[in-house]
Amino acid sequence: SHQDSTFLYTFPKQSCLGLWLALDDATIENGCLWIRPGSHWEKTRVKFARNPEYFGTALGERSSVADGDRSKPQMIFISEPQGNGNANGNENESDHQGEGNGNGDCQPPDIDIDWVGKIPDIKGCETVWDSLFQAGFVPVECKAGDLVAFPGELDHLSLPNVSEVQR
Repeated sequence: SHQDSTFLYTFPKQSCLGLWLALDDATIENGCLWIRPGSHWEKTRVKFARNPEYFGTALGERSSVADGDRSKPQMIFISEPQGNGNANGNENESDHQGEGNGNGDCQPPDIDIDWVGKIPDIKGCETVWDSLFQAGFVPVECKAGDLVAFPGELDHLSLPNVSEVQR
């Protein structure tokens, strides 16, 4: 899963808005969007940024000519400090981190799980869908033509199509 604000990071306040347009009906079976409700209150966990080792002084000078170590990657993920409170700095609101629904032996993950770019794999869950439900994700099934808009901090993903129906 990921937050769009990771890739479209704005400062001082996150202003990224994600859009997802269903070109065909989107169901659990053909890979609909999954979201983790409440995660839009969380801060952006990492940001995708230019690597200062690659660009060298060009970053500070706002130059497009890199004068750093060209063997290094151009872009890197930088962890963002989380601190207390939510993305708006309000310490009184819950961060709504994935709590799961507690069914059966399939237990929700620890709060410190590394969500970025991964699908939760929870012991005791028989399917990836079960793991997602336990991690607090819900499917957003849509009809063709539906447009889903969401804040850039919302944790989301879509799964591969495992059906005969196109997506």
